[in-house]
Amino acid sequence: MDNNISYLNKGFNEFKANLIDYAKTYFPTSYNDFSDANPGAMFIEMASYVGDVMSFYLDNQIQENFLLYAKEKENLYATSYTLGYRPKASYASSVILDVFQLIPTLPSGGTLSPNINYGLIIPPNTVITSTTTQTKFLTTQQIDFTDTGSAEITFYNDGYFLVKKSIPAISAEIKSTTFTFSSPQKFSTVIINDDNILQILDITDSDGNQYYEVPYLAQSTIYEKFSNPTYTTDQVPYLLKLKRVPRRFVSRLLSDSTLQLEFGAGVSNKSDNNIIPTPDNINLGLVPGISNLIGNYNQASIFYTQEYGLAPSNTTLTVRYLVGGGIISNVPANDLIVINSSTAYIKSGINDATSAIVLNSIFSTNPNPSSGGRGGDEVEEIRNNALYAHSSQLRAVTKNDYIVRALSLPSDYGSISKVYVTQDVMENPQPSLVTANMQPNPLSLDLYVLAYNANKQLDLASTTLKQNLVTYLNEYRMVTDAINIRDAFYINIGINFDITVTSGFSNQFVLRDCLAALKAFFNIEQWQIDQPIVTSDIMSLLLQINGVQSVSNIEIINKEDSTGVNYSVFGYDIKGATQNGVIYPSADPSIFEVRYPDTDIQGRVITL
Repeated sequence: MDNNISYLNKGFNEFKANLIDYAKTYFPTSYNDFSDANPGAMFIEMASYVGDVMSFYLDNQIQENFLLYAKEKENLYATSYTLGYRPKASYASSVILDVFQLIPTLPSGGTLSPNINYGLIIPPNTVITSTTTQTKFLTTQQIDFTDTGSAEITFYNDGYFLVKKSIPAISAEIKSTTFTFSSPQKFSTVIINDDNILQILDITDSDGNQYYEVPYLAQSTIYEKFSNPTYTTDQVPYLLKLKRVPRRFVSRLLSDSTLQLEFGAGVSNKSDNNIIPTPDNINLGLVPGISNLIGNYNQASIFYTQEYGLAPSNTTLTVRYLVGGGIISNVPANDLIVINSSTAYIKSGINDATSAIVLNSIFSTNPNPSSGGRGGDEVEEIRNNALYAHSSQLRAVTKNDYIVRALSLPSDYGSISKVYVTQDVMENPQPSLVTANMQPNPLSLDLYVLAYNANKQLDLASTTLKQNLVTYLNEYRMVTDAINIRDAFYINIGINFDITVTSGFSNQFVLRDCLAALKAFFNIEQWQIDQPIVTSDIMSLLLQINGVQSVSNIEIINKEDSTGVNYSVFGYDIKGATQNGVIYPSADPSIFEVRYPDTDIQGRVITL
């Protein structure tokens, strides 16, 4: 910004004029020659010069205290951390990576199926190298080929299936460094000198203890994931729980792009427990005979414990961190084909000639270019991002905040596909959700959610997934907010349409294009809870297809399955919900879904 703060609003000329006026007023007989040639003018100008310089530095120091006007990068960094924003040295590029492996066939009832005993496990942080720029990419999740629910399987040849899994990857490289600590010191710091540091991966000491990163040292809990024993039934790989960690640290990016790590202040053998404030441990300092509180008490004495975490002592810390990103990390499509498969292994432990073929069959590619990589924050970016962080404080306040936060639940803890937030009026509560202890609360919010199954079709969120969501949201919600997590409804539909084709066009090709356009239109990722179907939009879409002369019929039908195996168990009166060509969802939060686009969308070419 170009704005400058002039606190004193005085320069050389103002100081000189004031000094001359002062001399004329208080020393009219002692000094009255104010010409430039007089030696006395030299002293006045020297004093004015000193005042001008001091005024400049004072104005500058005042200006650097305000985020909107500060220009020094170091001050901007310090202010941004105070307001809750962490400046970035670099931004990593991200991409969806397709990873393939061969799995031998297994005869089953006269048909061939993949022998998942040869399914590979590829751990997270597996390295993939760009062929054009030699940029390193890392997978962010484990790839489990024994779980074929989300995999694409095609018959290869010579008794093998080709199995594809998609996984996110980021442009990053793992580096490590060590720091040795002797006697414990409160709030000890170390500096990592490297370029384009993205984040700390992990820190362990020489005894095998792990240090955990927290936003601030006073936060004593972190999220930790545990394997879910019921993963096969509820599609939630991990359970999300809060864990208390005495060994913790914070990281701060400094203005010279180095990374500072700060550890806790605990130097005693006392356990890291919460202290319940009492008049004894707060040391109120009441004076005998005086009934009122005189105020000379130490409010901070209850924190003189290890509540800021343990300070490392007589140990060596090994720090692994990620570097990378930048513009160069945005690689083109089909460029990430060199995958390091040395860490892959067969989950069942089979070791034979076939397993060697399977291990050597791994390859990868990126169908789309990677994106998002760029340099670190500029001065104006830090300023604006800090202002935003200060206003939001990472708290969920509005309905949109809760929607974004719920959809941000890491996939390891389950997949929230759709979210809808409304006020809890309890006018028509779902009978399955009403309990004896449930009371209407007009000041709370109803959070309606749906999940995906293994085939990326809508499904009710499992109890485990809801519990993970509760644990996750508790760290962001306001203490006065009450949230009810409920099931939304999904209504399965089918589409039938009739078109006429312009003379000279192939009926087959035009119909194919119409079906493809409707599949894209009803892609479940594009639909939200409480969104109506506008039939005129469907007609307009079909009429835009090259070769479509007219659309003579569009019919939306309900697909219902009382068993819930193929379609939703919830039936819906499509005709009764249609008004003026708009099909409205139910009063209870619901969403329309075309569950099987290949069969549920049917079209015909008719002749007039």
